[in-house]
Amino acid sequence: MKRVVLTGPKSSGKSNIGVRLAELIHLPFFDLDEVLEQVYSEEHDGNRLPFREIYRRHGESKFRELELAAAKRVASMDRILLSTGGTTFNQASLREILVPDSYIVLLKNDPEILWERTSHKGIPSYLEGEADPKRAFLDRVEKVVETINPLAHVSLDTKDLSIEDVAQLLDVELSVRKVLR
Repeated sequence: MKRVVLTGPKSSGKSNIGVRLAELIHLPFFDLDEVLEQVYSEEHDGNRLPFREIYRRHGESKFRELELAAAKRVASMDRILLSTGGTTFNQASLREILVPDSYIVLLKNDPEILWERTSHKGIPSYLEGEADPKRAFLDRVEKVVETINPLAHVSLDTKDLSIEDVAQLLDVELSVRKVLR
């Protein structure tokens, strides 16, 4: 295995858990959205936008194009911990790049809790045109879990667990399975 990939629905804790787990297992941590922002910046003379703004301004098609370029970049790296958005694995081209040589960890939680975490800052741009944003979000969570579950080496329900608890559990999992060790 070249990399550990943390993935799951929006607001499942991928980035926060990833940062802590990377500290425990002594690997560099990359968030695919941040790599996407870097790719965008390189294409736009150093102008950097947050990934949500890239999506809002340029639409899903451009966002997916940048996500593909970001995935190709990290796929060439060895011994990393990578966090990806849950819908990343809905794209066949991204699965082809990221699944091989990856130990995939699916982080799950109660969809209602994920909705609360997501919506408390406002409706995400990808849900702005939806008649029922909550229903669309919940459907999306279901699709993400259905897509990733068969690909995942481990699936972990993080409900009622702290960031530290999850990171410690994954540290033990990776150690027992001798992943990247």
